[in-house]
Amino acid sequence: MKRLPLFLIVVFSTCWAMPLIAGHHKKGTIDVDMPYVRTPVPGHSMTAAFLTVSNTGEQGCQLTGASSSYAKKIEFHTHQHVDGMMKMRPVDVVEVAGGSSVAFKPGGLHLMLFGVNHDETSSTEITFTTDKCGEIKFSAPIKSIKSQHSKAMHH
Repeated sequence: MKRLPLFLIVVFSTCWAMPLIAGHHKKGTIDVDMPYVRTPVPGHSMTAAFLTVSNTGEQGCQLTGASSSYAKKIEFHTHQHVDGMMKMRPVDVVEVAGGSSVAFKPGGLHLMLFGVNHDETSSTEITFTTDKCGEIKFSAPIKSIKSQHSKAMHH
């Protein structure tokens, strides 16, 4: 049996693993990039998650729901200015047109996770249900806002 040179094994394994390392997940024509969940504030049972969903296909797709063992319920939410105040509102479905991307980001469209587990876990798997693109599963690290600010503050 022929053995592959070590550098080929490293190259092939790196090419396969790189999307996972970079926070990139692909299911059919749907890509999920850089997902993360904010660590819940102590004493609270809800938090938010952020990511970018890209549709590399020609046909549009609607995200119709989300679930995770980390939370009892997940909803799509957005922020709207109402009477001079910023208010959060649920969104029933999220349209991801063919050839486009949708950003779930702070201050805009995002995932709200309700009834979260306060387990000492570093990541969670989230599943999107869709109208035409099947289930989309991806892993999202759970990140503390505090640690991000403290890292930025050090020089």
